[in-house]
Amino acid sequence: MVFLPSATSATSAVDVGLKRSHVDYSRYLSAEARSRLPNPIKSIWKVAQVKPGTINMGNGDPHHTLYPISEVNFVVPSIDEHDPVQSWRSGTGEQNIISSYKDEPCALSLRTAFAYGAGAGLKDVRDALADLNDRIHSPPNHTVSLSLGNADALTKCFRLLGDPGDSFLCEEFTFSAMTNAALPLGIEWVPIRMDNNGLVPSDLERILSNWDEAKQGKRPHVLYTIPCSQNPTGSTLSLERRQQIYQIAHDWDIIILEDDPYFFLQYDLGVSQSTIQQYGHTRAMAEVLPRSFLSMDYDGRVMRLDSFSKIVAPGMRLGWVTSNSYFADKLDMLTDSSSQHPHGMGQAFVAELLGSNGWGVDGFMKWILSLCNEYQRRRDLFMDVFRQKVATSGFATAEVPQSGMFVWIKVNLEHHARYSASQTPTVPGGPTTNTADLMDELFRKLLNNGLVMMPASTFAIADRTGTMGSHINDRVNFFRATFVGTDETIRNGLATFGRTLEEFFL
Repeated sequence: MVFLPSATSATSAVDVGLKRSHVDYSRYLSAEARSRLPNPIKSIWKVAQVKPGTINMGNGDPHHTLYPISEVNFVVPSIDEHDPVQSWRSGTGEQNIISSYKDEPCALSLRTAFAYGAGAGLKDVRDALADLNDRIHSPPNHTVSLSLGNADALTKCFRLLGDPGDSFLCEEFTFSAMTNAALPLGIEWVPIRMDNNGLVPSDLERILSNWDEAKQGKRPHVLYTIPCSQNPTGSTLSLERRQQIYQIAHDWDIIILEDDPYFFLQYDLGVSQSTIQQYGHTRAMAEVLPRSFLSMDYDGRVMRLDSFSKIVAPGMRLGWVTSNSYFADKLDMLTDSSSQHPHGMGQAFVAELLGSNGWGVDGFMKWILSLCNEYQRRRDLFMDVFRQKVATSGFATAEVPQSGMFVWIKVNLEHHARYSASQTPTVPGGPTTNTADLMDELFRKLLNNGLVMMPASTFAIADRTGTMGSHINDRVNFFRATFVGTDETIRNGLATFGRTLEEFFL
């Protein structure tokens, strides 16, 4: 499954001297990462794990006989049900108990899970997730490290790769909680134009080929992207676009931060029942899930971030980062001297869930498929109600998302009596419409009527280069809405949205 790039005409005219055929990973590191020393205590601890039976009188661990916990039981749905998610929701299905023990055999002993560990996480859990990666992505020569979820992983990646004054690339609408985390580090964001299908590769190429280091500083060396159910737009990159983006990243020596918490939530998959019967759910799902950047990463420039937040529970705060071993070592050094290893309870749960006494990897993928079917049902309900309660007015439209949790609703402000498209910008390159003002007014009306949707302005990344052709405030006529709530929430929320739109426009 290794992706072999082909030459593209998009970059043929660019000075080949600016492109790199060999990746020197150290050149991407921030000054902070280059100057960081390994945690000396953790270094000794890692060495001590190599030889079984080593007497440890060096660590400050409380002895496991003094832990006030000897057993943890997790009650989970039975994966033997035909549709485990529906059976779990309705309370009609069987339940299983998977257990972690301190003094009895299990996938991950509580003696280990509750002791101090290395920043990368415990080997049993990393091995289980590496096995999942191999079955889904088949990444060449990559290493798995655990994280406290994607927010934790991303902020550490920013510290690993960014210096004050650096410019990073991202979609023009993106998850602002994460881009804001980079700002105190002195990292500036350069937005890439999007359309209904996500990030536009030709605009990424345009930005890089036209970059003037004398005026703009060092050319960006990091791309942060959410390829599946892009937050907030809900768009999912096609295979063709992913291949184009990876080729551009290879040509311009760009590291890709592939933030993909919605990867497993795909709809209209067409999973083969015969493949399930013959080979199991994992292979059947791997055949239809999108091709990740990681799966085509033949030169180690992708740092992929996965999370259990959307497929198990967000409060778990547990995820995994897959990268080349050099970046993994540097990331682990940062973790060893900051947040320390992920929590033992979550690691114990994952080890038991994916182990032989739990669901196993194939049972986990069966749960994922069942989860996809339920979220697809909610998405379809959302779109049906939207067509009935909102679209008939012509005041708003929406694309059907292929994955994730969000619908990107476009408000057709050109139909509003007070819409103006010929305002004089107050600053050079500023907005020429009153889109932002009208959307703020509509947001407040919705709030007064008891409905919250996230306005596009919350996610907008302003262009400081002045080369995008129009100000992003002229394109913030969107709301991000979620369809993962109850049926009642969807029906009542969209009814309120439709009524408020009519009040606003009429």
